[in-house]
Formats: sequence, C-alpha cells, structure tokens
Amino acid sequence: MDLTQRIAYFLILILSVGLGLWKGGAPERTGALVFVAMALVQAAVMSVIPSHFVKVDPDSLMTDLIGFLGFGYLALEARRFWPIWATSLQILSLSAHFVRWADIGIHPLVYAVMRGGPTFGAAIAILIGTLSHWRRLHRHGFDASWQTWSRHAAR
Repeated sequence: MDLTQRIAYFLILILSVGLGLWKGGAPERTGALVFVAMALVQAAVMSVIPSHFVKVDPDSLMTDLIGFLGFGYLALEARRFWPIWATSLQILSLSAHFVRWADIGIHPLVYAVMRGGPTFGAAIAILIGTLSHWRRLHRHGFDASWQTWSRHAAR
C-alpha cells in the first residue's frame, strides 16, 4: 500500500469511527467500538510479532476474527443492513488467512490486499450506516436500533 492509500484508509477509518461514535445509533457506536478493539489488538500483537505478509499474520488474523464476531453479533441483533455487509467482508478477510495458511502460492502483496481491503469496505459500511441512521432519524424522528427479539430491544 502506498502512502496515499494509507492516508485514505486512515481518513475513512477515523471518519467512520468518529462519526459512528458521535452521530450513530447504538449499533453504529458498537460497530465503531469493534473497530477500536480491532486496532488495539492489532497494535498490541504487532508490537510483539511484526507482519511480513509471508506467513499468516497473527495480528491480522486475531483482528479479523474480532471484526467477524463483533459485526456478526450486530448482524444478528441490529435492525441495520450494514452489519451484514461488514460481517461478509470480514469473512473475506478471514479467507485470506486460510489461503495463506494453505500455502496456495499467492504473492505477499496479494495477501496484504486480500486481508486489508475488506476491512476498508467494512469501515465504509459503518460510514454509510451512520449516515443512513442520521437521515432516518431526521426524517422520521426515530430509528429503532435492535430487532424485537433482541435482549437490547427492551432498553
């Protein structure tokens, strides 16, 4: 990833997390916190085991697993479409680790793009979800966050 791509990635990430925490409903705030958890875990693991994209990167694998579980939970509980998109994208990121583990012979750059690109898409999904929530809130005055069967719905 060149410098402009990194800058774009971090700007989208900061914008989606910041806007999700500031203006999002409960699912968007939770999704933003999933991204914060992913970043913290990745930074902690990378300080011990650096990424080389040659073997399965444990930091990225753990980060993608956290994203999959967090967004998957939201996909089941929230009354939103974006968590389904984010969960699907995290499945793509997890599949990149399987491809690297199976040693199919992909170039390290391809592995890097396969594991990082979908997470960028998940950040865009949260951004779209937050903007959609904001629009529904202004249009209708309310926006239900949780499914009726969710334990969060009573709150």
